[in-house]
Amino acid sequence: DAGRGLTSFTKEVRTVRCPDSDGVRNIVLVDTPGCNNSFMTDSQVLAEIAWWLIKVYEKNIKLHGILYFHPISVYTIRETAARNYNIFKELWGKDYCKNVILVTTMWGQVSEEVGSEREQDLQSDFWREMISLGSTIRPFKGTTESAWNVINSLSVSGTDGRRPLQIQREMVDEYLPLQLTAAGRAVANRLLSLASDLKYLKKDPKR
Repeated sequence: DAGRGLTSFTKEVRTVRCPDSDGVRNIVLVDTPGCNNSFMTDSQVLAEIAWWLIKVYEKNIKLHGILYFHPISVYTIRETAARNYNIFKELWGKDYCKNVILVTTMWGQVSEEVGSEREQDLQSDFWREMISLGSTIRPFKGTTESAWNVINSLSVSGTDGRRPLQIQREMVDEYLPLQLTAAGRAVANRLLSLASDLKYLKKDPKR
């Protein structure tokens, strides 16, 4: 995400090619919008990411892995963060969790002790299911060395560990429309929940 704070400003999927630290290979990093986006709805964000994933999968290109960023400076898991996380979990699917790195950021805004405590809380609660399915946690401390440590934690050698994301299998292999994929249903369920809450508020304006 290109934003420097907690809000996403990325409007489209963008790729950046950079030389690997081994001096031999090139690595392609893909920046995507997040569901905490200032300019796009969750449905638009999901569609933007899904169409890009479909295009690369149809070319038989599989991702090495996913880096999922979370600010360690945030004390509690807000509704937006939980929504973003739940939608992306459905996008990549349980079988892909081994290829997901949960990256904690903004360590400069908290002490090492506080950051470590919050990371432990994430590991034992919010991210527990992902970790049980093979995901790992890595801190990004704002340095070039730290960035390469995160990138190198992915299995970037060879193609044995590459596998399609759940949404790629659903839309390309199973011919499902976006709204019927697991991620699409997660977005729709969220909209239905909001509509239900709004209806209840209209009935009980004093709430």
